[in-house]
Amino acid sequence: MRWIVIVRVGALVGGVAAIVCAVLWSVGPYQDTMAYRHAYLCSGGVPTPASAAHGCVARETGTVTGRHSYVETTSDESGTSKHTHYQVTYRRASGATETREVVASVYNVARAGERADLDTWRGAVVWITVAGQGDGFDPPTEGVLTNTAVLAWTGLGLLLWFLLGNGTLRQLFGNFGLRPLAWIGFGYSTAVMVHYALTYVLSTSDYVVGALLWLLLLGLCGGAVFGGFGDFDDRHGKDSLLEVALERWFERKWQTERDR
Repeated sequence: MRWIVIVRVGALVGGVAAIVCAVLWSVGPYQDTMAYRHAYLCSGGVPTPASAAHGCVARETGTVTGRHSYVETTSDESGTSKHTHYQVTYRRASGATETREVVASVYNVARAGERADLDTWRGAVVWITVAGQGDGFDPPTEGVLTNTAVLAWTGLGLLLWFLLGNGTLRQLFGNFGLRPLAWIGFGYSTAVMVHYALTYVLSTSDYVVGALLWLLLLGLCGGAVFGGFGDFDDRHGKDSLLEVALERWFERKWQTERDR
């Protein structure tokens, strides 16, 4: 019994700490991201001390030094799919070289020696244009927001288990750690999908496919987290969070009826 209390208290403290830390760590990146979304072009393309304080998009001229592509093959129950990744390497005005993944239209015209017009946000390249073809990149702070969202989602999962769980580590992790993996994986996938929906221009088919994929992930996550899928069926008791929640609800209802 003492061990169960320790585990439940640990889940409560860990869940609250994760949510609080996620909120605190998100403040700066969120403000920076919103500033970027409303940023204007620096006068003359070069930030002055005054404009840099408010944030503006600077411009510099670089040079393409090379390009590379590779094919990624993934297999699942529906079959095998291939995705080609296109990467371009360019030299910045400072002499530093960077390699970024770009769309096919930029890759096709990005030959060594070509001029690369670069838009930068606080030192990071956020847009590249080569021979009239362009592609954009997220500022580094947007990646931080995705990580903090997953951290908050993890904390929420711990609080949910604190309320519905039976206090055993076996129930918390399930078979082979399937329960937390499903919960965190679903949270990360949702954060990425929302990010793409808000920051990129997607086609109708992209939204439809994305919604169907999200519903599939929701079903798998629900089965692993709330159902009996991946649980231990042994003397440690019922492991399904849904079953535990329903039993507690019926117990409260029966107690209320009896007290009348």
